Amino acid sequence: MATEDRTDEAIDRLQRVLQGLGEQQIALDRRLTMLSKLALFDLVAVVLSISLLVIVLSLQAPDLRKAVATMNVHIATMSDDLYSIRGSMTRLTDDVGSLSEIIAQVDSIHGDVAQMREHVGTMTLRVTDMNSSLTQVSDQVGDMSLSFGVLDNILMRMMLDVNHMSKPMRFFNQMNPFR
Repeated sequence: MATEDRTDEAIDRLQRVLQGLGEQQIALDRRLTMLSKLALFDLVAVVLSISLLVIVLSLQAPDLRKAVATMNVHIATMSDDLYSIRGSMTRLTDDVGSLSEIIAQVDSIHGDVAQMREHVGTMTLRVTDMNSSLTQVSDQVGDMSLSFGVLDNILMRMMLDVNHMSKPMRFFNQMNPFR
C-alpha cells in the first residue's frame, strides 16, 4: 500500500502542478490579450494622428504653393527692376565720363576767347568744382552699380532657393486627395 500512497501522492502533486501551470497560462493569456488590445489602440491612435496631419497638410499645401508662386513673381519683378536700374546706372556712369571732355573743350574756348577771359576764369573754377563733384558722383555711381550687381546676384540666389524650397510642396500637392 505504500506504493499506492506514493503513486496517489505523486498523481496529486502532478495534478496540482498541472493546475498551477494552467492558472499561469490563463493569467499569461489575459496579459497578452490586454497588451495586444493596448498595442492595437496605440496603433490606431498613431494612424489617426498621421492621417489628420496629412489632411491638414494637404489642405494647406495649395495656399502655400500659391504664396510661394506669388513670392517668385515678386522676386522676378524685383530682379528685372534691379537689372533695369543697373543699366540706367551704367548709362549714367558713361554720361558722367563724357563730362571731362566737355571740361577740356571749355578750357580750349578759354584760350581762344581773350574778351571772355574774366568770365571764363570764373567758369573754370566752377567747372573744376563740378568736376570734383562729378568725380565723387561717378565714384558713388560706380559703387552703387557694384552694389546693385551684388544685390541682383543675391536676389537670383533667393529665387533659386525659393524654387528649391517649394519642390517638397509640389510633391505633397500631387498626393492631395481633395484636388
